Amino acid sequence: MFPLVVGVGKVCIADGMVKVECEACGASVKRITSARLQGRTLCLTDYMKEIEKYRRHIVKTFDEESEPAIAILQRAHSEAPPGYTLLAVRRGRNSTHTWEAEYEKTEVFQMRCS
Repeated sequence: MFPLVVGVGKVCIADGMVKVECEACGASVKRITSARLQGRTLCLTDYMKEIEKYRRHIVKTFDEESEPAIAILQRAHSEAPPGYTLLAVRRGRNSTHTWEAEYEKTEVFQMRCS
């Protein structure tokens, strides 16, 4: 049996069960539950954190039923992810109560809009 392992390829079960060390947090994880990113072995939690750093666009969703629209606008601006610029706050698609805040990597935004 050859399960697919993210970032590594196919390995047998015996090799997949071997313990490896996450180079970010130092946790000991099975190879089958690890990933390789830019030559580093990472647990899946740290792998997802690293992948997030490379995302160009982020969309956050807010619910108007739990807070008023003005509070959503203020939160969208004040709670922008570090390194991102707020592009727009708009109604969610086909929704009467959901708002979406769209963010773009600041350096991408500056290259495009300078």
